[in-house]
Order: sequence, then C-alpha cells, then structure tokens
Amino acid sequence: MVDVVRPLVVAVDDDPAVLSALTRLLSKEPYDFVTVADPDQALEIIRTREVSLLLADYRMPSVSGTGLLQVVKATSPATRRIMLTGYPQSAWVDRAREKKLMEAVFEKPWDNDELRREIRTRVAP
Repeated sequence: MVDVVRPLVVAVDDDPAVLSALTRLLSKEPYDFVTVADPDQALEIIRTREVSLLLADYRMPSVSGTGLLQVVKATSPATRRIMLTGYPQSAWVDRAREKKLMEAVFEKPWDNDELRREIRTRVAP
C-alpha cells in the first residue's frame, strides 16, 4: 500500500483570532493545515517540509508579510503564496504583485468560500 502525502498549507498571523478563524474554516479540507504566530516558525516549517501554500499576514511585529514572502520565494519557489491583509489597496500590494511575491491577496475579513476555493485551486495535485 502506498502512503498518500497530503499537501501542507501553513498560515502565519500574529493575531490569534485570525488563526482560530482559519483553523475553523480549513481544518476539514483535503490538505494538512498548520498555523503559527511567528514568521520564523513558518520559515522553519518551510525549511524542513514541503509546503504547498503559505498564507501570510502583511502586518506582523517582527517582519512584514512582503519580507516573509520574499524569503519564501527565494528559498522555496514551489511554495504558493497568498497574502491576507486589512490594507489591500496599499502601494506595497502593487509592488509585491510586480515582484510576483504572491499569487493572490485577500482582504480581512475574507469571504470564506472564496478563500477556501482559492486555496483548493492552488494546492490541487
């Protein structure tokens, strides 16, 4: 019998309420889902496991979401990247898109069905 490895999705956000909401939304999806509050924890997971998709907050105390996405793009180019933000119309979003740091941006609060659909599309084998 062959072991089936499920895709891994990692969410990083310094707001516990956001991580709880994402866990409620995504815990029964057809992939493994892990949340972390610290970008360094997310990077450690990416260094040690194959991560299919990273959901990253833009505003975090230790590093910006774009800074994190730059590192992930450089160290794990196969990892898909989605930004969650309360500031989707900012100039940094345009710059991040120009640099192809993420494939999608979702404004907080997000539409649950739309986010779930976007993630499924991005992690499909």
